[in-house]
Amino acid sequence: MTGTEGTADLDRRLADALERLGHGMRSLAQRTARGHGLSPLQQQAVLALFRQPEVRREVGALALEFDVTTPTMSDAVAALERKELVSRSPGKDGRRRLLTLTPQGEEVARGLSTWDDPLTAALAGLPVADRATTLQSLLDVIAGLQRAGVVSVMRTCPACRFFGRDEHPDPIAPHFCHLLRAPLPLTALRTDCPEYEPATR
Repeated sequence: MTGTEGTADLDRRLADALERLGHGMRSLAQRTARGHGLSPLQQQAVLALFRQPEVRREVGALALEFDVTTPTMSDAVAALERKELVSRSPGKDGRRRLLTLTPQGEEVARGLSTWDDPLTAALAGLPVADRATTLQSLLDVIAGLQRAGVVSVMRTCPACRFFGRDEHPDPIAPHFCHLLRAPLPLTALRTDCPEYEPATR
């Protein structure tokens, strides 16, 4: 086996491992959503509004976030309204309808927030350095997929215009955030930053 063939095989096995992980996470999400009387998309919307309400308060923003059409997301939000988990209110311009979780919706969101505990428990068995390296590698892959147009909005450090890769000499904190004006340890790389702005490159 040549080096190129070995690398191609490694890449295929990595892709297969990620596919299996994704399948497991989808199954877990479906079970959790069903337990709360929600569809997986409704669950995603509730959690998104719970975690980052300031950047996801419109149907269109949620649709872009989860790679679905606006009508599909609108149907999901309408169902959440019927379940009294989400309410809509006029925006400052009077035209946009801003989404907010109701008190009942916030309670459901808190119950949903631990849906991925089995994964975090499995990750906790790895050394911190391995977890940090894995995080950076996965964020780099996500950024590449975003540049290729495969995924849409991902508020991650490597895809952000404020991210300075390898601009700091400390191997523990090799990157730099130009917004925070501070070094970024690998363990501090963000997967969902509210200050994210897309890189132009």
